[in-house]
Amino acid sequence: MDQGWQILKIRGIPIRVHPSWFVILLLATSAFAQQYAQTAGLNTRASLPAAWQWGLGLVTALLLFVSVLLHELGHSLVALAQGVKVSSITLFLMGGVAKVERECSSPWGALAVAIAGPAVSLALGLALLANIHSASHLSPVLGEMVGELGGLNLILGLFNLLPGLPLDGGLVVKALVWQISGSHRRGVEVANSCGRFLALMAIGLGTVLLLRGAGLSGAWLMLLGWFGLGASRNQAQVLALETILKQLRVRDAAGRRFRVLEAQGSLR
Repeated sequence: MDQGWQILKIRGIPIRVHPSWFVILLLATSAFAQQYAQTAGLNTRASLPAAWQWGLGLVTALLLFVSVLLHELGHSLVALAQGVKVSSITLFLMGGVAKVERECSSPWGALAVAIAGPAVSLALGLALLANIHSASHLSPVLGEMVGELGGLNLILGLFNLLPGLPLDGGLVVKALVWQISGSHRRGVEVANSCGRFLALMAIGLGTVLLLRGAGLSGAWLMLLGWFGLGASRNQAQVLALETILKQLRVRDAAGRRFRVLEAQGSLR
Protein backbone atom coordinates (compact mmCIF):
# COMPACT_ATOMS: atom_id res chain seq x y z
CA MET A 1 0.00 0.00 0.00
CA ASP A 2 3.03 2.28 -0.30
CA GLN A 3 2.26 2.75 -4.00
CA GLY A 4 0.59 5.93 -5.17
CA TRP A 5 1.11 9.64 -4.93
CA GLN A 6 1.61 11.79 -1.89
CA ILE A 7 -0.79 14.74 -2.02
CA LEU A 8 -0.08 16.45 1.31
CA LYS A 9 1.12 15.99 4.89
CA ILE A 10 -0.93 16.41 8.06
CA ARG A 11 0.92 16.45 11.40
CA GLY A 12 3.90 14.98 9.58
CA ILE A 13 1.83 12.07 8.21
CA PRO A 14 2.10 11.62 4.41
CA ILE A 15 -1.34 11.37 2.79
CA ARG A 16 -1.23 9.15 -0.30
CA VAL A 17 -3.64 8.26 -3.09
CA HIS A 18 -3.40 4.73 -4.50
CA PRO A 19 -4.14 4.28 -8.25
CA SER A 20 -7.17 2.11 -7.40
CA TRP A 21 -8.75 5.09 -5.63
CA PHE A 22 -9.62 6.66 -8.97
CA VAL A 23 -11.83 3.65 -9.77
CA ILE A 24 -13.99 4.09 -6.68
CA LEU A 25 -13.97 7.87 -7.17
CA LEU A 26 -15.43 7.41 -10.66
CA LEU A 27 -18.05 4.92 -9.43
CA ALA A 28 -19.06 7.16 -6.53
CA THR A 29 -19.25 10.22 -8.79
CA SER A 30 -21.49 8.34 -11.22
CA ALA A 31 -23.78 7.11 -8.42
CA PHE A 32 -24.15 10.58 -6.91
CA ALA A 33 -24.72 12.16 -10.34
CA GLN A 34 -27.55 9.70 -11.03
CA GLN A 35 -29.06 10.52 -7.66
CA TYR A 36 -28.99 14.25 -8.39
CA ALA A 37 -30.57 13.53 -11.79
CA GLN A 38 -33.43 11.67 -10.09
CA THR A 39 -33.91 14.55 -7.66
CA ALA A 40 -34.01 17.01 -10.55
CA GLY A 41 -36.67 14.90 -12.26
CA LEU A 42 -38.88 14.85 -9.16
CA ASN A 43 -38.41 18.46 -8.08
CA THR A 44 -38.55 21.28 -10.61
CA ARG A 45 -37.02 23.66 -8.05
CA ALA A 46 -33.91 21.49 -8.03
CA SER A 47 -33.66 21.14 -11.83
CA LEU A 48 -30.02 20.84 -12.89
CA PRO A 49 -28.20 20.55 -16.22
CA ALA A 50 -26.32 17.27 -16.76
CA ALA A 51 -22.94 18.98 -16.33
CA TRP A 52 -24.03 20.30 -12.94
CA GLN A 53 -25.24 16.86 -11.91
CA TRP A 54 -21.83 15.35 -12.67
CA GLY A 55 -20.05 18.28 -11.04
CA LEU A 56 -22.08 17.91 -7.85
CA GLY A 57 -21.53 14.15 -8.00
CA LEU A 58 -17.78 14.69 -8.10
CA VAL A 59 -17.87 17.21 -5.23
CA THR A 60 -19.97 14.84 -3.11
CA ALA A 61 -17.63 11.93 -3.85
CA LEU A 62 -14.58 14.02 -2.92
CA LEU A 63 -16.24 15.16 0.32
CA LEU A 64 -17.02 11.53 1.12
CA PHE A 65 -13.33 10.68 0.83
CA VAL A 66 -12.49 13.69 2.98
CA SER A 67 -14.71 11.96 5.56
CA VAL A 68 -12.74 8.73 5.08
CA LEU A 69 -9.52 10.68 5.56
CA LEU A 70 -10.87 12.22 8.79
CA HIS A 71 -11.75 8.70 9.97
CA GLU A 72 -8.16 7.55 9.43
CA LEU A 73 -6.80 10.73 11.01
CA GLY A 74 -8.84 9.88 14.10
CA HIS A 75 -6.91 6.61 14.40
CA SER A 76 -3.61 8.27 13.56
CA LEU A 77 -3.76 11.20 15.97
CA VAL A 78 -4.65 8.92 18.89
CA ALA A 79 -1.79 6.61 17.88
CA LEU A 80 0.62 9.56 17.80
CA ALA A 81 -0.55 10.59 21.27
CA GLN A 82 0.45 7.10 22.47
CA GLY A 83 3.91 7.42 20.98
CA VAL A 84 3.20 5.23 17.95
CA LYS A 85 4.59 6.66 14.71
CA VAL A 86 2.22 6.73 11.72
CA SER A 87 4.08 6.15 8.45
CA SER A 88 1.27 7.14 6.06
CA ILE A 89 -2.44 7.26 5.33
CA THR A 90 -3.47 5.85 1.95
CA LEU A 91 -6.81 6.21 0.17
CA PHE A 92 -7.52 3.21 -2.08
CA LEU A 93 -10.31 1.17 -3.65
CA MET A 94 -11.70 -0.15 -0.36
CA GLY A 95 -11.52 3.17 1.52
CA GLY A 96 -8.52 4.22 3.57
CA VAL A 97 -5.79 2.70 5.71
CA ALA A 98 -3.34 4.16 8.21
CA LYS A 99 0.06 2.45 8.35
CA VAL A 100 1.69 2.42 11.79
CA GLU A 101 5.24 1.33 12.62
CA ARG A 102 4.18 -0.79 15.61
CA GLU A 103 1.18 -1.68 17.73
CA CYS A 104 0.33 -0.01 21.01
CA SER A 105 2.07 -1.57 23.98
CA SER A 106 -1.12 -1.94 26.04
CA PRO A 107 -4.62 -3.26 25.29
CA TRP A 108 -6.27 -0.03 26.47
CA GLY A 109 -4.06 1.98 24.15
CA ALA A 110 -4.96 -0.32 21.26
CA LEU A 111 -8.65 0.04 22.15
CA ALA A 112 -8.42 3.84 22.12
CA VAL A 113 -6.81 3.83 18.66
CA ALA A 114 -9.40 1.36 17.34
CA ILE A 115 -12.49 3.30 18.41
CA ALA A 116 -11.15 6.73 17.43
CA GLY A 117 -11.91 6.32 13.71
CA PRO A 118 -15.55 5.18 14.07
CA ALA A 119 -16.08 7.85 16.73
CA VAL A 120 -15.03 10.54 14.24
CA SER A 121 -17.32 9.12 11.53
CA LEU A 122 -20.32 8.84 13.86
CA ALA A 123 -19.82 12.35 15.26
CA LEU A 124 -19.45 13.80 11.76
CA GLY A 125 -22.53 11.92 10.54
CA LEU A 126 -24.69 13.15 13.42
CA ALA A 127 -23.46 16.73 12.96
CA LEU A 128 -24.30 16.68 9.25
CA LEU A 129 -27.74 15.15 9.78
CA ALA A 130 -28.51 17.75 12.44
CA ASN A 131 -27.93 20.48 9.84
CA ILE A 132 -30.02 19.10 6.96
CA HIS A 133 -32.86 21.55 7.66
CA SER A 134 -30.56 24.58 7.62
CA ALA A 135 -28.83 23.39 4.45
CA SER A 136 -32.17 22.75 2.71
CA HIS A 137 -33.23 26.32 3.40
CA LEU A 138 -30.20 27.53 1.44
CA SER A 139 -30.69 25.02 -1.39
CA PRO A 140 -32.59 21.73 -1.81
CA VAL A 141 -29.53 20.28 -3.54
CA LEU A 142 -27.27 21.32 -0.66
CA GLY A 143 -29.70 19.75 1.79
CA GLU A 144 -29.60 16.51 -0.18
CA MET A 145 -25.79 16.55 -0.24
CA VAL A 146 -25.54 17.16 3.51
CA GLY A 147 -28.07 14.41 4.23
CA GLU A 148 -26.31 11.95 1.94
CA LEU A 149 -22.91 12.59 3.49
CA GLY A 150 -24.36 12.42 6.99
CA GLY A 151 -25.99 9.06 6.34
CA LEU A 152 -22.88 7.63 4.69
CA ASN A 153 -20.70 8.70 7.62
CA LEU A 154 -23.03 6.92 10.02
CA ILE A 155 -22.86 3.81 7.83
CA LEU A 156 -19.06 4.11 7.68
CA GLY A 157 -18.80 4.34 11.46
CA LEU A 158 -21.22 1.49 12.18
CA PHE A 159 -19.84 -0.79 9.46
CA ASN A 160 -16.32 -0.41 10.80
CA LEU A 161 -17.52 -1.47 14.24
CA LEU A 162 -18.42 -4.96 12.97
CA PRO A 163 -16.43 -7.33 15.23
CA GLY A 164 -13.85 -8.84 12.92
CA LEU A 165 -10.44 -8.05 11.47
CA PRO A 166 -9.44 -6.07 9.47
CA LEU A 167 -12.29 -3.76 10.54
CA ASP A 168 -11.98 -1.44 13.53
CA GLY A 169 -14.47 -3.60 15.41
CA GLY A 170 -12.03 -6.47 15.02
CA LEU A 171 -9.32 -4.34 16.59
CA VAL A 172 -11.71 -3.62 19.46
CA VAL A 173 -12.30 -7.37 19.92
CA LYS A 174 -8.55 -7.99 19.82
CA ALA A 175 -7.89 -5.35 22.47
CA LEU A 176 -10.65 -6.61 24.78
CA VAL A 177 -9.59 -10.27 24.51
CA TRP A 178 -5.98 -9.18 25.05
CA GLN A 179 -7.01 -7.32 28.21
CA ILE A 180 -9.11 -10.20 29.55
CA SER A 181 -6.77 -13.08 28.67
CA GLY A 182 -3.47 -11.26 29.03
CA SER A 183 -2.42 -12.67 25.66
CA HIS A 184 -1.99 -10.43 22.63
CA ARG A 185 -1.79 -13.50 20.41
CA ARG A 186 -5.10 -14.83 21.72
CA GLY A 187 -6.71 -11.48 20.97
CA VAL A 188 -5.49 -11.61 17.37
CA GLU A 189 -6.68 -15.22 16.93
CA VAL A 190 -10.21 -14.47 18.17
CA ALA A 191 -10.55 -11.27 16.14
CA ASN A 192 -9.17 -12.99 13.05
CA SER A 193 -11.66 -15.86 13.37
CA CYS A 194 -14.51 -13.34 13.67
CA GLY A 195 -13.22 -11.53 10.59
CA ARG A 196 -13.11 -14.76 8.57
CA PHE A 197 -16.71 -15.53 9.56
CA LEU A 198 -17.89 -12.04 8.52
CA ALA A 199 -16.02 -12.33 5.21
CA LEU A 200 -17.71 -15.65 4.41
CA MET A 201 -21.09 -14.15 5.33
CA ALA A 202 -20.44 -11.21 3.00
CA ILE A 203 -19.51 -13.53 0.12
CA GLY A 204 -22.61 -15.66 0.73
CA LEU A 205 -24.96 -12.67 0.94
CA GLY A 206 -23.32 -11.09 -2.10
CA THR A 207 -23.85 -14.28 -4.09
CA VAL A 208 -27.55 -14.34 -3.15
CA LEU A 209 -27.98 -10.68 -4.16
CA LEU A 210 -26.16 -11.34 -7.42
CA LEU A 211 -28.47 -14.25 -8.27
CA ARG A 212 -31.52 -12.11 -7.48
CA GLY A 213 -30.48 -9.39 -9.89
CA ALA A 214 -28.86 -6.89 -7.51
CA GLY A 215 -25.65 -7.04 -9.51
CA LEU A 216 -23.69 -4.06 -8.21
CA SER A 217 -24.59 -4.55 -4.53
CA GLY A 218 -23.90 -8.27 -4.72
CA ALA A 219 -20.58 -7.84 -6.50
CA TRP A 220 -19.48 -5.19 -4.00
CA LEU A 221 -20.32 -7.41 -1.03
CA MET A 222 -18.44 -10.30 -2.60
CA LEU A 223 -15.44 -8.03 -3.19
CA LEU A 224 -15.50 -6.93 0.45
CA GLY A 225 -15.69 -10.58 1.50
CA TRP A 226 -12.72 -11.62 -0.65
CA PHE A 227 -10.75 -8.67 0.69
CA GLY A 228 -11.59 -9.76 4.24
CA LEU A 229 -10.56 -13.36 3.55
CA GLY A 230 -7.26 -12.16 2.12
CA ALA A 231 -6.60 -10.05 5.20
CA SER A 232 -7.50 -13.00 7.44
CA ARG A 233 -5.13 -15.28 5.54
CA ASN A 234 -2.30 -12.74 5.81
CA GLN A 235 -2.87 -12.38 9.54
CA ALA A 236 -2.78 -16.15 9.99
CA GLN A 237 0.55 -16.27 8.13
CA VAL A 238 1.94 -13.57 10.41
CA LEU A 239 0.89 -15.56 13.48
CA ALA A 240 2.52 -18.70 12.07
CA LEU A 241 5.74 -16.81 11.38
CA GLU A 242 5.74 -15.38 14.92
CA THR A 243 5.38 -18.91 16.30
CA ILE A 244 8.39 -20.12 14.30
CA LEU A 245 10.53 -17.13 15.25
CA LYS A 246 9.73 -17.55 18.95
CA GLN A 247 11.12 -21.10 18.79
CA LEU A 248 14.42 -19.97 17.28
CA ARG A 249 17.46 -18.95 19.33
CA VAL A 250 20.46 -16.86 18.39
CA ARG A 251 22.59 -19.99 18.10
CA ASP A 252 20.22 -21.31 15.40
CA ALA A 253 20.96 -18.34 13.17
CA ALA A 254 24.64 -17.92 13.99
CA GLY A 255 27.08 -18.85 11.24
CA ARG A 256 29.62 -21.57 11.98
CA ARG A 257 31.45 -21.99 8.68
CA PHE A 258 33.64 -19.26 7.26
CA ARG A 259 35.80 -18.93 4.16
CA VAL A 260 39.08 -17.03 4.00
CA LEU A 261 39.26 -14.76 0.92
CA GLU A 262 42.21 -13.05 -0.70
CA ALA A 263 42.41 -9.34 0.14
CA GLN A 264 42.97 -8.45 -3.55
CA GLY A 265 40.11 -10.57 -4.81
CA SER A 266 37.11 -9.08 -6.62
CA LEU A 267 33.75 -8.84 -4.86
CA ARG A 268 31.96 -9.90 -8.07
